[in-house]
Amino acid sequence: MKWSELRRIAEENGWRLKRHGKKHDIYYHPDKDYFVEMERHESQEVRNGICNKILKQIEK
Repeated sequence: MKWSELRRIAEENGWRLKRHGKKHDIYYHPDKDYFVEMERHESQEVRNGICNKILKQIEK
């Protein structure tokens, strides 16, 4: 999965861009009490461990 696909899944699940960090974009969800950080490498593949971790955070 690429970063752009992961970002699209997050936005479809209600996550919104809070701010651009130094190396990552910070996303928030109005109903959650934590943030999700995503790298800005749109066309690069996400490593499996990071992909699974972010997907779990997004879909909680």
